Amino acid sequence: MSKVVNEVVAANQAYAKTFGAKGELPLPPARQFAILTCMDARLDPAKYAGLAEGDAQPVYGYVYDVRTGRLNEVKAATEAGKAKTA
Repeated sequence: MSKVVNEVVAANQAYAKTFGAKGELPLPPARQFAILTCMDARLDPAKYAGLAEGDAQPVYGYVYDVRTGRLNEVKAATEAGKAKTA
């Protein structure tokens, strides 16, 4: 595995060890809110929206095309050269 993948796996393992009672957070999310955000790696939706774990349902795997007003699966965006996958 690459250095980055090893770092991500190690961070995930550390996070999982401290997850504790978070697994008991209510579903649907406590604030009954979903957040659909762009795929800009510089942005942290939880930070800019003031969300904590369990507050909102993140929506993954889609990108919003402002030109058409449509949601597209990441696969479609990747094939069009708009996004890269690991």
